Amino acid sequence: MVISFKVPESIAEEVASYLRKHLLIGDKFPPGSFIREADVAEELGVSRSPVREALKDLEDHGLIRLIPRKGAFVPQYSDQDVYEIYRVRAALEMLVYEHVVACRLLNAEHERWLRSRVDLLGELALSDDKDVEGVRIRFLELDSAFHFYIHTLSGLTWTTELLKKTYSHISQIRYRHIAGITLPYFVEQHLAIVDSLRRGDLDALRSLSEESARKGPAVYLGSRELS
Repeated sequence: MVISFKVPESIAEEVASYLRKHLLIGDKFPPGSFIREADVAEELGVSRSPVREALKDLEDHGLIRLIPRKGAFVPQYSDQDVYEIYRVRAALEMLVYEHVVACRLLNAEHERWLRSRVDLLGELALSDDKDVEGVRIRFLELDSAFHFYIHTLSGLTWTTELLKKTYSHISQIRYRHIAGITLPYFVEQHLAIVDSLRRGDLDALRSLSEESARKGPAVYLGSRELS
């Protein structure tokens, strides 16, 4: 299974990439555990300074919480947390959609790029690759890239920063419950987003956001009631 990240430019970025991968997969650092600076430095054969820098970067992106004299805490999400995170994302993305539509920021080149990503998502959804988990992880990477492109296109700096942190939490939730994700549904949803942006249909975009806020937590909650 391969998870792609940007090419690191420093030891701290290499450490951050390593930690980010295992945080998302949840194998080495499960929810509720602590990442200890000294242990990571010893395992990777580096000094504690780049590990400290990497942990600070991960905290800035919402993936961990640094607690003095204890280490980096890997967050656990209650049912209420999951519900709230998805509602926050829906609200923030509507700000993005409204701005993109109002300012007519989506041009033909942007639309082609987004549709090319939807095509790739469609190919993955129909893939017969035996590495099912690897396919789903690649699918989620493309999903994030699709949304980040629209966020950046909006030019709303603060909203985009808040969405980056929100997506950090959503990524952890999704990766931990990756088997419950229905890929074809997501392909249809992404295509509908592009079509709605092209038409400038805010009502349709609002409906899609609200649907995502309802169905997203369902993957995590399953048949359980919201606690």
